[in-house]
Amino acid sequence: MTQRVRWQRPLPGGEHATVTRVVGDHELPESGAETRRFRVDATADWVRARAAGGDVTRPAADAVSVSLPADAGLTRLRLTTPDGTTRLWLPGPAAAARIDAALDGDPTAARQLTAHAGGVAALAFAAGECLTQPGLCDLLDAVTAASDSAADDLHARRYGVLVGMLSTTAGPPMDTAADVRALCEGVDAIDAVGDVSVSAVVAEAMHRVTDTPRGARAFLADHGVEPRALADDSDGVFFAALLAHAATTRGLPAAKRCATRWPASKTFDAAKADAEAADYWARGDAWRSAVPTAADQSDAVFAYALANALYWTAEVDRGDSRIDELLFDGAVVAGREIDHDWIIGHSRFERARARAHRHRTSRTHALAIAAFTDAEAIADQWSFLDAWEPVYTRAIVASNMASARGNHHAAIGALDDGRAALSELAVPDARREEMYTHFDAQRHERRAILTDEPDQRRSHLDAARAQYDQLGFDRSVERIQEKLAAAPDHGDDATNGGVRDRQRAALATRQSLAGSDRGPALADIPALHDFLTETAPEAVGSPDPGVLPSERGGPPDDLPP
Repeated sequence: MTQRVRWQRPLPGGEHATVTRVVGDHELPESGAETRRFRVDATADWVRARAAGGDVTRPAADAVSVSLPADAGLTRLRLTTPDGTTRLWLPGPAAAARIDAALDGDPTAARQLTAHAGGVAALAFAAGECLTQPGLCDLLDAVTAASDSAADDLHARRYGVLVGMLSTTAGPPMDTAADVRALCEGVDAIDAVGDVSVSAVVAEAMHRVTDTPRGARAFLADHGVEPRALADDSDGVFFAALLAHAATTRGLPAAKRCATRWPASKTFDAAKADAEAADYWARGDAWRSAVPTAADQSDAVFAYALANALYWTAEVDRGDSRIDELLFDGAVVAGREIDHDWIIGHSRFERARARAHRHRTSRTHALAIAAFTDAEAIADQWSFLDAWEPVYTRAIVASNMASARGNHHAAIGALDDGRAALSELAVPDARREEMYTHFDAQRHERRAILTDEPDQRRSHLDAARAQYDQLGFDRSVERIQEKLAAAPDHGDDATNGGVRDRQRAALATRQSLAGSDRGPALADIPALHDFLTETAPEAVGSPDPGVLPSERGGPPDDLPP
């Protein structure tokens, strides 16, 4: 059964409540008064209980009864005990019917659920309380299949949602390692959302809620997570997350103690030789293998091994979670122990860019622009860093932000400003050509929106498609092809007016889901690969990353000694 009949929720002060759905004829439409009734029993006495749009009675000091009318959706029950106040979600008849219909493939019901919940992330937290874990994953699959906007939104926020569920009492229970893995793997299996790493979710939650290595160990134990097993499942990345947490919360000595608990597979000299000989993509793994055996070396030697392990793990990982930023933070701590400017500079620079791409994926454009500006400022501090990458990507994001606000003229101006800024920097010729081609494709796409002439619109779209194809931006090519297929063959005013109405409606929907100048409370992280973009006549910008394919094709030219 997808919808639970009985479930427990935590209460303040370590107490808990048991919610029971009271099944009976009152749930049948033919009864003349279709309602849903719930009884909420607690291990503490209630001080106050209120439900928006529902009737609440108190049959006992430690119990309340809630009756929800036929039109009630997901309803919030506010409960106060002597230890504090909490909120529970109850599925009213309308919500229950929409959930069943959505799971049966009704896209209208799925979209209604999302809209009434206030977005797909809010739906995940609310429905997660009263659905089974497989049922929640099936529901998220249904709502993202029914709406491109919901798919975009959950793709951008999937790590924030899962981390929030693991690090707080909101949403479905995440009490055991099996719970954590089942939910992460269930979301990972949703085609429209994107990959999810269990180790990244656990690592980010651990960093979020604990500020000591001992606290981290307790957090993992509370959720039944065995660190070494999770590290093995993640090819050692979780081990790097543990080291970074120890280094950033309690310094190098704590990281060294963490390393001593890990088995060493070879001598330090052998591990160091292997790490120094490893190719670009294997370097993180090789340096991680050197860290446990470096724990009995001097602090300087250990710091060097740790700094390299954390930096190169983050450098080649480039997932969508916050874990890369955390690893770069740890690399900075270790690098400062030995005054290793290359590690410090590159780690700070890449950390800022990772943060920027996280906000870019979440469509919090202003925060992304600020982070790219931080990266540019960091690059100016060291001669071995280049400022042109963040300058270029910042221009793309600034253009997207202007278009998201409906100001396509300003979007073109942002591209022109970016081109002017890059012209003053020493960008390699091949890279400059790629960047300018991207700017030109974006400009054509916006010109196509601004023109009222069908022939000019098609000409701009054809030019944009050719330039995106030249760059290898496959999703952008697909988007342009869909725009071309949807373009009217003539300039009929009624047709164009209808398109503009749909443009305004779609724009308003997306803006309601994600503001351009604020980040979600629990945001996710850098999208350095293609991400999902809604297919719509007004869609602008490239769903392909501002980081072009050639950027990560191999190691940097200025490797540290």
